[in-house]
Amino acid sequence: MNCPTAAPLQSGQAAELVLGQPSATTGTPNNPSFSGSTLSSPTGVVAEGGRLWVGDSGNARVLQWNSAPAVNGQSASVAIGQPDLLTGTAGTTQDRTSNGLSFIARAGTKLLLSDTANNRVLIWNGIPTTSGQPADLVLGQTSFTTKASGNGASNLYGPAGIWTDGTRLVVAERFNNRVLIWNTFPTSNGVPADVVLGASGFGTSPFVNPPTASSFRNPDGVAYDGTRLYVADVSNNRVLIWNGLPTTNNKPADVVIGQTGFDISFDNAGAPYPQVNAIGMKGPSGVHVDACGSLYVCDGSNGRVLVYTDVPTSNGAAADAVAGKPNLTAQPNASAPASAAWMNGCSAVTVSGASLYATDTSFNRTLRFALSR
Repeated sequence: MNCPTAAPLQSGQAAELVLGQPSATTGTPNNPSFSGSTLSSPTGVVAEGGRLWVGDSGNARVLQWNSAPAVNGQSASVAIGQPDLLTGTAGTTQDRTSNGLSFIARAGTKLLLSDTANNRVLIWNGIPTTSGQPADLVLGQTSFTTKASGNGASNLYGPAGIWTDGTRLVVAERFNNRVLIWNTFPTSNGVPADVVLGASGFGTSPFVNPPTASSFRNPDGVAYDGTRLYVADVSNNRVLIWNGLPTTNNKPADVVIGQTGFDISFDNAGAPYPQVNAIGMKGPSGVHVDACGSLYVCDGSNGRVLVYTDVPTSNGAAADAVAGKPNLTAQPNASAPASAAWMNGCSAVTVSGASLYATDTSFNRTLRFALSR
């Protein structure tokens, strides 16, 4: 892969393809009518092995494209969590999911989904080949028909970001303000986690204000690149970075971006409202690191993807480029119309080869941007 030293995209660059909408200038849910080509409040996105997955939260399903989409509004191949591409009924079973879906992860033949409103993570040991294929395992619950919350080592409460390499597993929990780590990939239902971040041990759901290097308020997206762990800390308006995958409870982060220090949680790094800048964030969610070592952060409430050409090694590092806005100081505008270069929200981001995919939740679509890779 070509890894140039410049930012992998230009600020304000237009997307080359849109999914969930017939064109880049529309943004209503299930437009024009509910089908395998429409989206409602999309969340997670993963592109690997030639396939693409998008969490279609409002329709209680994950859409799977068996090959990279080639045209705007292309229909998905498979619906996960529903019996077909024309059904969107929420449920709490082995083959149904909730209207509160979150992130998706894939490693080898395994596919994982954070079924947030059902307080569970679903695991398929093989990539689904037909709609409605039931999950093989569940975490956070002892069965596929329960959805109780809790803060023990085997419980989940609002699971969100997930990462796995097929050997280890990391899950962020929005409402327990913690991140769980399994040192060995689970092979049975309800397996407890081994390590917890954000708490001194299992059985608590800390609320820490002001924040610290080891605390969270509604953690969301997670990523691990083999060297560093990244967690989007939504309500503290920051992303925390660990130089290694922690092996002990409550280990503090090494670096923070979105803020200039660990003990502050300002919107947009404290810039006077409504100013936006290259350092701050507001409600960051998805995070991703590509094969060239560039970091991408969904800055959700600012409706943009922040791009760091190299992973930051110091607190408060500025982004190098932005997708979804014309520049790094452009302010969000809820009344602005949809376009190929303007996003109104961002939940998750992923890179596959020379393509960047980002879910534009408020405009009910997923955008694909071409990267200089």
